[in-house]
Parts: sequence; C-alpha cells; structure tokens
Amino acid sequence: MLLKKVVLRNEDHFAEAISVWAKQKNVAVETFDGKSSILEIADSMVIIQEDHNVSKEIKELRESLERIHKPTHQIDINATMSASVASLRFWLENNKPKSVLIVGDEKLTQSHRFNEYLEKLSQVV
Repeated sequence: MLLKKVVLRNEDHFAEAISVWAKQKNVAVETFDGKSSILEIADSMVIIQEDHNVSKEIKELRESLERIHKPTHQIDINATMSASVASLRFWLENNKPKSVLIVGDEKLTQSHRFNEYLEKLSQVV
C-alpha cells in the first residue's frame, strides 16, 4: 500500500469524504487536533482542487511545508482522470510519505469528478 496514513485538518464535508474513503482502503486516518504543529504531524501534503482554485490558506500551508523541504503535490480533479491518478501514484512511489496531509475545498464533495477520482485512486493505492 502506497498510502500509510492520511492527516486531515478540518472537520468538514471534504475531510469526512476523505476519511470514509481512507478507512475503506484500510488507511489510518488522523484528524489534526491542534495539540502539536501540523508541520510535525504530516511529512507531506496533497492538495485536491478543481480548476486550479486553491484558497489563500492552502497556498500558505503549502509554502510552509515546502520551506522545510516536505514534498507537496497538487491534483486538479477536472484534468484527465488517468493522468491525475498516475501522477499521484508516481509521487507516492517516489516520495514514500508516511503521513500525508490531504487538503481541499469543502465544495469539492459536490462534484461528481471528486467521487470519480477517489474511485479511480482506490484502484492504484
């Protein structure tokens, strides 16, 4: 299994959808509780977005991780599905993260492409 542990930072629909998906794949899930730094808990980050729309908060978080040389990866669910899935698989294989912070906008859960992406991703991680 390429994905060992998923870290989530919010309790919203996006985090809930990722949590359900990860648990179905027997991937450990940890929700950030604020007791320590998110930069200490996660050793990498994956941003799931739609049409390159990323919030300022997520951009700043990405910059913080990259400043301390933790790998990040960005996925656009409206891109070619097989290429997006293959790209993440390749990134996971190369970086071998132990705990991946997965972030995205809550409204992504309303997109059928989001669910399609998670289904396709299930086949390769």
